[in-house]
Amino acid sequence: MKIITQLSPRGQVTLPAAIRKALGLKAGDALLLRIEEGRVVLEPARVLPVEAYTEERIREFAQAAEVSEEELAAFRKAWGL
Repeated sequence: MKIITQLSPRGQVTLPAAIRKALGLKAGDALLLRIEEGRVVLEPARVLPVEAYTEERIREFAQAAEVSEEELAAFRKAWGL
């Protein structure tokens, strides 16, 4: 499918409805843009959510990860160390 579109004065390109429908794109979808052999290639991107932690939450993780000497001895015994 080939469709001509124009670059706006602000550098924006409108993807025609037929293209959006063919790719299953909707408003707000992330797109990956790259230059390949002198051409602009645009494709749907997969974005994974990232969770940001506060310093307090990081301290909670660190505290939960700590083990006592008895627990450490039991782990070593179980692992044959």
